[in-house]
Amino acid sequence: MKVGRSRPPIRLRVKCAAALLALTDDKGEPLIPWEHAKLMTSDQIISLFQFDHYPIRAEAGGPALPWNLAPRLIRAHRRKTAKVDLPEIAHIRAVTKSEAEFRARLLAKDRGEPRAPSRWPKRLFQKRRTQP
Repeated sequence: MKVGRSRPPIRLRVKCAAALLALTDDKGEPLIPWEHAKLMTSDQIISLFQFDHYPIRAEAGGPALPWNLAPRLIRAHRRKTAKVDLPEIAHIRAVTKSEAEFRARLLAKDRGEPRAPSRWPKRLFQKRRTQP
């Protein structure tokens, strides 16, 4: 007597697509409406997403591990990269560069090297006329 039929296991791509469909926006609405999702294959659903390295950026050495990846729709990921990540990366690089220059100046002073010329022009003050 057979108790029940054995079903094949659910493929990983189908599970991944189902997990992505469970994501919601700030208002609790699904990112992909159910009516649209019914018409799509698992590969089509997965293709709408990119994985963002968050909280540690890939540029800063963030690992490609589940705890450091956040699925985002492609447009949202591009927007975050342009508005948040790139300006922060540029700021970090600028600060790092200025700190390196400052340290080099301090070390040169300790070694007794001549002082580098100032990047600021000298101001010439106008002489006042004395009144008779």
